[in-house]
Amino acid sequence: MAYKLLDSIRILDLTMVFAGPVSTEILAELGAEIIKIESIQRADVFTRANVYPENEPGEDNWNRGCIFHTLNAGKKGISLNLGSEEGREIFKRLVKISDAVIENYSPRVMDNWGLNYEELKKIKSDIIMVSISGLGHYGPLRDFYMYVPGMEGMSGLTHITGFPGEPPLLSGCAYGDWVTGANAAAVLITALYYRIQTGEGQYVDLSGREAVACHIGDVLTEYTQTGQIPERIGNSHPTSAPHGCYRCSGEDSWVNIAVENENLWQKFCEVLENPLWTKEEKFSTLKQRLLNREELDRHVEEWTVRRGHIEIMKMMQEAGIPAGAVLNMKEINTDPHLVERGFFNIIDHGEGIGKRPIPSQMPAKFSQAESFIQEHAPRFAQDDSYVFGSLLEMSETEINKLIDDKIIGGPPNFPRGRPTRVDLIEEQKAGWIDPDYLDELRKIHGEDIG
Repeated sequence: MAYKLLDSIRILDLTMVFAGPVSTEILAELGAEIIKIESIQRADVFTRANVYPENEPGEDNWNRGCIFHTLNAGKKGISLNLGSEEGREIFKRLVKISDAVIENYSPRVMDNWGLNYEELKKIKSDIIMVSISGLGHYGPLRDFYMYVPGMEGMSGLTHITGFPGEPPLLSGCAYGDWVTGANAAAVLITALYYRIQTGEGQYVDLSGREAVACHIGDVLTEYTQTGQIPERIGNSHPTSAPHGCYRCSGEDSWVNIAVENENLWQKFCEVLENPLWTKEEKFSTLKQRLLNREELDRHVEEWTVRRGHIEIMKMMQEAGIPAGAVLNMKEINTDPHLVERGFFNIIDHGEGIGKRPIPSQMPAKFSQAESFIQEHAPRFAQDDSYVFGSLLEMSETEINKLIDDKIIGGPPNFPRGRPTRVDLIEEQKAGWIDPDYLDELRKIHGEDIG
């Protein structure tokens, strides 16, 4: 669900891949007009060419990337070559009629183009500019190349993720980018509020590494308070037991359970019908359970492995014990609770893609704001006429010349052919996909999906 909360705000979006588009998608779901800027020479290839509907790229594969559709719903999309002098002059005209600019280039790019904050402020004195980068725009490491693995590693997240005695693990889901994107949206809104109060714009320098470090919890401050360097503890918890992820009946089926005090331990034992091992001295106190957590976990899993993960979750919840089934992506996309809460936006992408449920990037419900259904993510250069013709009032002759000079227009210079995955039929044979997934989605969403 999207809301008309920022519908008077226009933001120029120079971001690509995950972190930046996540931030501007949050702002789009809050009603801001987002103008996403790509170019023939530099399209957002990673998201436009990564996962296609039914694994079929089609003739215009740059318009079919599912990740692009997820992270850019409701935005305007234009093509503008900022690598050219003429393109940069047009961009400056857009700055004059916009509220903010957000970018996630490496720290050198906007300076080299003469489009840094000091230059943009000369064009529009109250402009807001947010720069997202791996390590920030100043400091001795500012020019280091950085993607999610580097940000997560240098934030401490990787070091604490994994099991004792085993190598550290990455998050597995580009967690660093999503955290950075959410922070970028928050700081941009904060800068807008500051401008309302003072009439002044400002520059915001956001480091992805620091965003991740802010979100790893108390382990970061443990060293400064105690001198201790936290070790990897897997699914355990320093002060709770049992606490972990336990195998259930069924293929790759699991449940998370957390028992943090004596009261919950007694309830937990009652749910398990007080087996003899729960009365042993080694499990009689929290301290004893922490000392014997490995044996305790084996006992718990002997019980969970005979039951379904949803069944166990309900049993625990009825007793007041925090527990959650570990859901796979099919279970999440067909979860009635999420559907009822409007977590998925059903967006019609048109021919070749059809209606698809798109997960929200802004999981809040506003009681007093007017809601609306977003448009699909923009096809390449979809809104050139609106932006250059209507907003900048360029003539048809001017626009055609820009197209001829490849300053605007399309199609992008883009890799063609099949994605790197095997054909859909081979994926079905291998059991990698659910062949009935469209029917499952239609059933739960009550829409003609696909």
